[in-house]
Amino acid sequence: MKDVLEVSYTGDLLAHRRCPRAWAYEKHAQFQPYEQAQAMEGRLVHHAMEWLTQKFHPSTGSHATAPELQDQLLHYFRVLWARGLRTGFQSKQETIDRVSGNLFPGGRMHPTVKTVIEGAKHTEYELRTVKKLVRTDFAGKTRMVLTGVLDLVVQTAEPLVYPRVWTWTDRDKLSGQASSQTIASRPGDLEIWDYKGARATTTHIRDYVIQLLTYAGLYGERVGESPVRCVLFFVNEPKREAQLVAIEIDPDIVQRAEAWTIAEAKRVRQTMLRFEQDPGIVEGGDLDAASQPVGTRVDVELKKQCTACGQRFDCQEYITHLGGAGHPDVDLINVTKN
Repeated sequence: MKDVLEVSYTGDLLAHRRCPRAWAYEKHAQFQPYEQAQAMEGRLVHHAMEWLTQKFHPSTGSHATAPELQDQLLHYFRVLWARGLRTGFQSKQETIDRVSGNLFPGGRMHPTVKTVIEGAKHTEYELRTVKKLVRTDFAGKTRMVLTGVLDLVVQTAEPLVYPRVWTWTDRDKLSGQASSQTIASRPGDLEIWDYKGARATTTHIRDYVIQLLTYAGLYGERVGESPVRCVLFFVNEPKREAQLVAIEIDPDIVQRAEAWTIAEAKRVRQTMLRFEQDPGIVEGGDLDAASQPVGTRVDVELKKQCTACGQRFDCQEYITHLGGAGHPDVDLINVTKN
């Protein structure tokens, strides 16, 4: 299937938008970074939610306990470590404690986590190609397979009330913001959820919103049942009232999200071709800031990724951002850091 472009929404589209250069080396050329802090924590969170759902017994209403989750996270941490994933410059236990503490604050299951687990219909439902993502020109590729995972939640007898709602400021440009509004779900509402390890203030929230809307469209086409809304759950957000963001679904906005996703896949394909021609052509930094001067394309969130990137030592964007090659973060003989 040489004419098929296979794209992972998180591993390719979102990673490419954060930094095309890092994506090209790590995802396309298979250069393995020695540290993937976001990947480690994100996988721990998703694994925890899936495991907690499997351990829930509907007949008795019993859930797994915090100590049991700690043991499971420790086991899965070792699995991820063996696969080459690393956490940030913190101990293993600190990482596990943070994930476990956010899901079981004070040793008791977070009420939102409890609702999601009890209302889960499927977990980690795999997405494959649907007709709207077939036979599009991707510079030599005629079809695309988009992969991703989602969680389906059916609201139970005690549905949630969402204090933050995504509002669109420009539907044509797919720009918007999370605003303080209230939406109450109803029993039986079908929702698509995604768990994020970032804070609710993340600069990438718009990308996450479009990601979920695309998933909603693909799911609806595949099974013939459209979700009512999407929900972002920022697990590491300390303010409980800011942890959830509800995104209402309508056919027009889903269609726009799918078109945006196809356009981003084309950008990924173009980076592939440019990288294969000359790896030095692909510059680092936020893709949306590509028109800005070198050294200004790294924001606070991206810097956390840059400081752990195995290709940072000759990245002109990051070196310039730090003020020059003399900075200890890009010093090859800095044994303390490297």
